Amino acid sequence: MKLTELNPRWVGAGGPGISNADGSPAPARHGIGISFYCPCPDCTSKRIGNEDHDFYYRVFVAFENPVDGGPAHDPRPNQQWKRVGEDFAALTLTPSIQRHRIGEDGCTWHGYITNGEVITA
Repeated sequence: MKLTELNPRWVGAGGPGISNADGSPAPARHGIGISFYCPCPDCTSKRIGNEDHDFYYRVFVAFENPVDGGPAHDPRPNQQWKRVGEDFAALTLTPSIQRHRIGEDGCTWHGYITNGEVITA
């Protein structure tokens, strides 16, 4: 399945009205990560007709090397993925992505994004 079929979005941070923990303005960031619809059949079936709550069925992946060239937004190395590619059609992320179930929603999907293709492991 192509990543572009899963409504991908670049994730940003900071910007007007957002402050750092010390109260200073947080500069706007672009492409600190990506979110996309989970490709697993369970999440897909729950999401259809429930678009008002589609955030339950999205996967978020933070980048080690954000699109904007700035540092990783999340300093924890085990919470970052290496990004290759500048657009969704060519994106490759390593290592693999493993979702963890949160409550009754979500799933434990495990897979890869390679050259814009989403591959279930």
